[in-house]
Amino acid sequence: MPQYKHHQKQAEAQESAIRVQGDYSEDRMSRENVSKPFVIGVAGGTCSGKTTVAERLVEVIGSEKLALIRQDAYYIDRTDQPFDVRAAANYDHPDAFDWDLMTDQLQLLIAGESVNIPIYDYADHNRSTEVEKITPSRIVVFEGILALIEPRLRSLFDLKIYVDTPADIRLTRRLRRDVLDRGRTYDSVINQYLLTVRPSHEQFIEPSKRFADVIFPEGGHNDAAFEILVARVRELLN
Repeated sequence: MPQYKHHQKQAEAQESAIRVQGDYSEDRMSRENVSKPFVIGVAGGTCSGKTTVAERLVEVIGSEKLALIRQDAYYIDRTDQPFDVRAAANYDHPDAFDWDLMTDQLQLLIAGESVNIPIYDYADHNRSTEVEKITPSRIVVFEGILALIEPRLRSLFDLKIYVDTPADIRLTRRLRRDVLDRGRTYDSVINQYLLTVRPSHEQFIEPSKRFADVIFPEGGHNDAAFEILVARVRELLN
């Protein structure tokens, strides 16, 4: 893993429906080798709406044409740690992820091979014993909070998206999700947010916005931005 700087300049907040930045151009949306899948990386803070963007794409495009990989699947194996230690770990820090497995499996999928990705158990704070088989598709979407920070992984993306949502909205969504869907308590969610989630967002996730080709302000329900993305993906498929 590379060393990450503690003081990275944050990108400016965006007000448009979708912002195009960097060296992104329509030429990058076409492929010389049509057999190679088009890979989209979707990053953003906790509960920013990045999963919504990815899952809406699957619904619109179809699972037979689009493979979805979630970065959460690649949290490191903590079987050798007691539950209390696992529960207190910082899951928003780069060290929480298995970057080698993550990158290797995405490379295999791009090369046309099926991969068995881990399945993470949020209640147990550890990998489960089950895996999910992902088969090659024309479009591959990789989504996660730190999808854009690691150069080797980032180089595999043909299009890089950052979903940008205010912190108060993200915290409200996280409280609802973790209490209702992941079996957490209100106090544990707040403590985790203050101790690890917010500091890691400011140190690692927010600065990664500068690597994005396009930015979705206001999260995954930004219909104007989503329709632009869908139009480009359909153009690729046609």
